[in-house]
Amino acid sequence: MKRKALSLVLCLTILLTMMQGITITAWADTEEGTSIGVPAVTDMESDISGSDGHGDRISDESSDAKTVQTEKNTEKSGEPVLAYVPLDNRPVNVDRVIYEAESAGFTVMMPEADLYATRLDGQPLNSNGTQFGDGQKLLDWILEMDKVTDYFVISLDQLLSGGLVNSRTLCNTEFSEEYAMIDAIIDLSKNNHVYIIDTVARLAACTVGYQGATLETYNYLREYNLQARASLTGESLTVENIAQGYSKDEENREISLDSRYAEKVKNSLQTRARKLSLIDYILSMDDSGRIKYFIGIDDSNSKTTIQTNEINFITEKMGSRGLIYSGTDELGMMAVLSLMIDYYGYHVNTAVVYFGNTEKSSSGSIYDMETVRENLEKHLESIGVHLVGTEEADLEMVVLTLPAQSIMNAKYINRMIDYINKNISEGIPTIVINSAPSAYSGNFEYRMIRECEMSMLLSYSSWGTVGNAIGLALGNGISRYLYLQSRDNSSDRADIAFLKGLIFSYEKDISYLRGGGKELFNNYLGLKKWSTSNFYENDEQVKTVNADIESIFKISEYNVTVNDIIDNLTDCRYFKGLGGECGIIGSIGLSNYSAPFMRINEIRFDIDVDLSEVTINGFKDTVMISMPYTPQKGQLTYSVTLYYRDETGKLHKVPCTYDKATGTIKFATGSLSSFFLNTLSMDAEKAYGLFTDVSESSWYFDDVLYVYEKGLICGTTGNTFAPGAPMTRAMLMCALYRMAGSPESDYRYEMPRDVGDSWYKPAVKWALANKIVSGYGNGNFGPDDPVTREQLANILWRYAKYKSLDVSKGRYPGANAYADVFDLSEGFRDGVDWACSTGILTGAGNDTKQLLPKASATRAEVAAVLKRFLEK
Repeated sequence: MKRKALSLVLCLTILLTMMQGITITAWADTEEGTSIGVPAVTDMESDISGSDGHGDRISDESSDAKTVQTEKNTEKSGEPVLAYVPLDNRPVNVDRVIYEAESAGFTVMMPEADLYATRLDGQPLNSNGTQFGDGQKLLDWILEMDKVTDYFVISLDQLLSGGLVNSRTLCNTEFSEEYAMIDAIIDLSKNNHVYIIDTVARLAACTVGYQGATLETYNYLREYNLQARASLTGESLTVENIAQGYSKDEENREISLDSRYAEKVKNSLQTRARKLSLIDYILSMDDSGRIKYFIGIDDSNSKTTIQTNEINFITEKMGSRGLIYSGTDELGMMAVLSLMIDYYGYHVNTAVVYFGNTEKSSSGSIYDMETVRENLEKHLESIGVHLVGTEEADLEMVVLTLPAQSIMNAKYINRMIDYINKNISEGIPTIVINSAPSAYSGNFEYRMIRECEMSMLLSYSSWGTVGNAIGLALGNGISRYLYLQSRDNSSDRADIAFLKGLIFSYEKDISYLRGGGKELFNNYLGLKKWSTSNFYENDEQVKTVNADIESIFKISEYNVTVNDIIDNLTDCRYFKGLGGECGIIGSIGLSNYSAPFMRINEIRFDIDVDLSEVTINGFKDTVMISMPYTPQKGQLTYSVTLYYRDETGKLHKVPCTYDKATGTIKFATGSLSSFFLNTLSMDAEKAYGLFTDVSESSWYFDDVLYVYEKGLICGTTGNTFAPGAPMTRAMLMCALYRMAGSPESDYRYEMPRDVGDSWYKPAVKWALANKIVSGYGNGNFGPDDPVTREQLANILWRYAKYKSLDVSKGRYPGANAYADVFDLSEGFRDGVDWACSTGILTGAGNDTKQLLPKASATRAEVAAVLKRFLEK
């Protein structure tokens, strides 16, 4: 699907009163737990390491999963099921992955929370009596889920080591239990889609505040492992040789040690060898090619370090089965995104636009190995997303990089804000990434909150590390795009998940980290003389902290408050479909604040969303209303759609007509409430000069603009439309095929002889498969034959039934009202009668009292009919 100019919804309140909308509550967490297998939704995550930018963001709250005993591949509410074992219980690994998968139409199943949770020293333990996850019980759960679904995303660190943090502490040298688990996963992959996430051991194999590790220990180990080792290549690049070189520098000399850290260094090097041996085993034993791997470098660095040989070894061993990323926090979301791409089978084309002028020269942070551009393109390549120009793109990524000149900061921000607003105004699906948030001191986000309709973005991220920021933004944005690309409209459930993911990223990345919320929390703990890295003393104290921080965030003034973001999103649009469909966000509520890991780096809250959905209703007891409408200066409006909000809060589409000459909109309604306009406009100068044979005074001028902008009917040349030329069968099939979203079709019969490998073959194949049109008895299709007016009506009637639309008679006169009704062919009478009664097909001839059913339908007439069909 090429980029489309989507509808610009002008939300104009026409009446003074507005009824309260029905609340669709998106609970983040309850004491009783959530629905089947879906854990609590945690709304903020951040670094819990000593000083590195990746960290161990860990949330504490998650409800228990409940295994559903059903036949394999059953789908809750028709949705596919994802069985998911996360890296750990950080919000980035749990909540954001759930938002991503559910916004793309999946149901997420997860095991019990403390089977994958990590606890810092002094905090309550898991039910298994440890600070880490339970691998054997997780494997049991995975094998049980094999009865339910075909789709698995599994963290190897969690399964084999109890989570990312605990994987940095294990130094056993006998791996029989781990190998048995790996064998079980490989066996699982024979009949399932399995996506594995794993990590290269971090430079400092420890975690501050876990099993006694201190910041001093972390810093020493990191500096020790930052020293360059001798590079291994070819046959010498083995696990054994890599491990033997851990303690030697690039000249193969023993690296000097501080005796105080000798034991810790020894254990950390054995930890590295263990992790490398385990990933080597699964890559060696997995010969099916069915498993996809997403390997993150935990605390990466662009220099040659102890990780370099490990990375080269894994890269060579893994081959085309996966990719190594600069960070770890995006792994779950990238694996799910890859699953979505495989599931929906659509090849996404994206364009990237940079601001800051350093995308080719800077990595953006000290924890990323490549330049921003290399990092982004590597991510896209790993999931099969194609990088194209803006004219061919399905969606765009807009990226702010480190400023080439700090004196230009304001200009870079201005240009990016303007570009984002342009994309929003044109309906272009857009992902926004700030790859250098520290360099701009939150000024970009401050401007964006006040100047952009942020609800109309697909996703946003400004993580501390560029690789993670890219992965998180891609996960949310492209997964949502794939879902919308596969259907006409989104479900309420998917919409809520999408909006929660968007709210999450804004509240966490902007309000909390960039806008001043974290500083307030830090100051609060300082006044209480509680540690900001682990304030836990007892359960009652934690309740007090949670209540206090909710009050602080709701009433305090700081640079970007949570309410600033809520105000920006409330009553605004969001993408509900790629044909211009937009939903409207009602009220947003944040409640039940907590710091689940008992430190300032994590903050969470429940999110309630009041959601309105656009629907189409019939009419009764209607009255005719006319109202004025004036287009924006310099714009020529050629299509208007009217909406109103009913007493339940839902939006309804109202068929209407727009008279450019009088500047009025006319419509019939039986309900007076709050209305909203949806207009399709084009620069007036462009519109008048689009086709030399389509005069602005012609009756079909607006109709031609409509089908051209919708991508349904193209011009016959670069500047002509041929409005009076007959519409051929091939042209019409292509228009309807595009209108249906160009779906794949399983046509098992021989194609008509005269179709061949022509440009219209996919459309004809689809139309034949879905009985929208038939071929001729002689084995041909007649692609160049003109379509008659009665054939046009009948084909559109069949298309409406294919789309499961209401094909009952409308309120307009049917075919019997026309003088030449008896000229209708018998097989086309029902279709023509429906088209006339709905106002889609109108009379022709000098007095418009005739149908002229056997006359060829012109390209202009078909443009008008398709516009009426889509608007009604």
